[in-house]
Parts: sequence; C-alpha cells; structure tokens
Amino acid sequence: MATVTTRYRCPVTPDECPSSDRRGFCAVHQWERLVPERVYVTAEPDDAPRTGAQDGSGPRPGTDADGAADVRPEAPADRPRDRPARPTARTDPREPREGTPAPPARQPAPAAPCLALVLAGALVPVRAEGQGPTRLGRDAADCAHVTDLAALDQLSRRHAELTWRAGRLYVTDLGSVNGTYVDERPVTRPVQLWPGGHRLRLADDVDVPLVELDEYGAPR
Repeated sequence: MATVTTRYRCPVTPDECPSSDRRGFCAVHQWERLVPERVYVTAEPDDAPRTGAQDGSGPRPGTDADGAADVRPEAPADRPRDRPARPTARTDPREPREGTPAPPARQPAPAAPCLALVLAGALVPVRAEGQGPTRLGRDAADCAHVTDLAALDQLSRRHAELTWRAGRLYVTDLGSVNGTYVDERPVTRPVQLWPGGHRLRLADDVDVPLVELDEYGAPR
C-alpha cells in the first residue's frame, strides 16, 4: 500500500536548499515561494508463496488436483451456430489497474507575491506579471495618487519602471536625469529586486522600499 507525503521545495535549487513540510518561502532564496511536491513511499511486497505449479509438485497439465483427467463439458448442441458468442467485458487500458496508486495531481505554479512600493509615504502597487510595467515618475499614471510627488522635483517625469520576467521583478532606469540606484549602485541595465533584499533609490535622496502586502493590502 502506497503512503503519500507532501514536501515543499525551492524551485531554484530543490536538491540544495532545505525542504519543508509547510508552505512558505525558501530559507536561502527568500523571494522564492516553496513548491509542493508529493512523494510516494510504497511498501515492498512479501514474497509470493510457491505453488505446486512452480516447484513441479502440483498436478500435471490436463489433470485436476487429484490427478484425474480434466474433462471439460462440451458446448450445448442446441446453440445456434450463427449466433455470436456473448462478448466478454474488456478493461479500458486508460483506466489504472487495481492497486496502482493514482498519479499526483498537477499543482498550479505558485503565484507571485503581491508587492508595492512606498513612495513619499504612499503605497504604489506593483502590477502583476502580464499586466504591463509599473512606472515611476512625476508624470507616471501609477503615481498619480501620491500627493507629495510634485514636490520631488529631483525625479524625472519618466524616471524608472518595474517589470516581471519569468516570475522575477526587475527595475530599469528610463533615462532619468538624476539616475536610479539599487544598493547604492547606478542602474544601467535591468536589476532584480525582492522585498527586504535590496534598497531602491530614485535620484539622490528618494528611497523607495519594496514591501510585500498581506491579504488585507497592508505591508507585512
């Protein structure tokens, strides 16, 4: 009889990162959500008892258990010859055999976490993957609700944008005057971000923390 257990592993390096029996994020790659994986443990079957047919001590072919000749009754003579025999039930080869464990259900890919930027004291939600980039700047539509944005004249009208690629978030500078920085390094090409892992700064003094939101829309 098969025993099914569920382990959660890191999708980046599942054989190197520690697994867990609960949902959550990888202890090494803190931005990666653990992926469920079912493990089947099947008990070894006991050795089947040997029968007389295997060791040669059983009845000979064509005889019954007492050694008498196996005489099978003939078919009734009154059966019409033109009537086809009743077909026997056949097993659909697509159906699993009895005693075979069913294959594990295909698990959906883990959803990307709900993220937001904190700009001038306001939350700027990061668009989900497939919904287009999240743009930052004094004329960016995603920042239109930030009331103190007009006072930040060190920001360009189109300063930077965040985009998803294969489940990972990247920031790109849009040719701003005062630059975009990640961990105090200027962004000259797309740079990956994740909550609590990097420091994002626009211009010289506008820090933009990246936070993860809970189910109520509040920063964790």
